[in-house]
Amino acid sequence: MQLRLEVKRYHEFFWLRDIRNVNIYECCAKCFLGGKDNRVYYGTLNKPYALIDIEVQEHPKAKAYYLCGLSAGYNWYENTHVAFVPAPGEKVIVDNANIGLTITDARRIDFSGYVPNPQGWFSDKQHTCRNWIFANYINDKMPL
Repeated sequence: MQLRLEVKRYHEFFWLRDIRNVNIYECCAKCFLGGKDNRVYYGTLNKPYALIDIEVQEHPKAKAYYLCGLSAGYNWYENTHVAFVPAPGEKVIVDNANIGLTITDARRIDFSGYVPNPQGWFSDKQHTCRNWIFANYINDKMPL
């Protein structure tokens, strides 16, 4: 998969992970167990503009991949969340005021309408964290 990310507005940073497993008892990036692609993190860290163009290394045990961008001042409503899986011949395209993103040979996973309801007590922070919501999506074996 080829990932091209243009950061159009300042973000604190972006990160990319392959997700091999999840831990719903954690929150934010910690709920994803897998590999980190530090090229995305260091290529966007504290930069007002960035352009990342990389080949995403597929891991044979990855269930999905996740790109997250933390906006300036960590305003959650301006954060970027893109979950995707390899899909030869398909493309993920996001073009808005914050980013321009193209991932070739990939398909975006739309989990926007999914509401997790795991057994046990979980904080309000977890219930509003889109990383945690997607971790539950995987844990509940929803369609990827």
